[in-house]
Amino acid sequence: MSGGGGGGSWTPDSDVQCSRLRFQTQIATPQPGAVLTLRVGDVLDVTVINMGGAFAVAVSKNGNVVGGLAGGLVNRLRECLLGGTNFKATVLTINGAQVMVEIEPI
Repeated sequence: MSGGGGGGSWTPDSDVQCSRLRFQTQIATPQPGAVLTLRVGDVLDVTVINMGGAFAVAVSKNGNVVGGLAGGLVNRLRECLLGGTNFKATVLTINGAQVMVEIEPI
């Protein structure tokens, strides 16, 4: 008597449609000078940059890199960005060098 779980809506990360990809994450490797310019509510650009042959996702303000993003749904985010979907990062909280942002498509 095995059950076939029905009704669940779990979707693997790689299957999340780019137009529906939304999540909160902390900025990794924050640049101290750039973090000082941030305010809650600021909207940051989200781009893929080439760092020594590896493609990393970075957030920037007025063309200045604030830091990178890592973990969680960032791999899917990178795929979406490379596929042509644009995203923004809205600053939610700032606690010293710890900056939490919400990522969502534009």
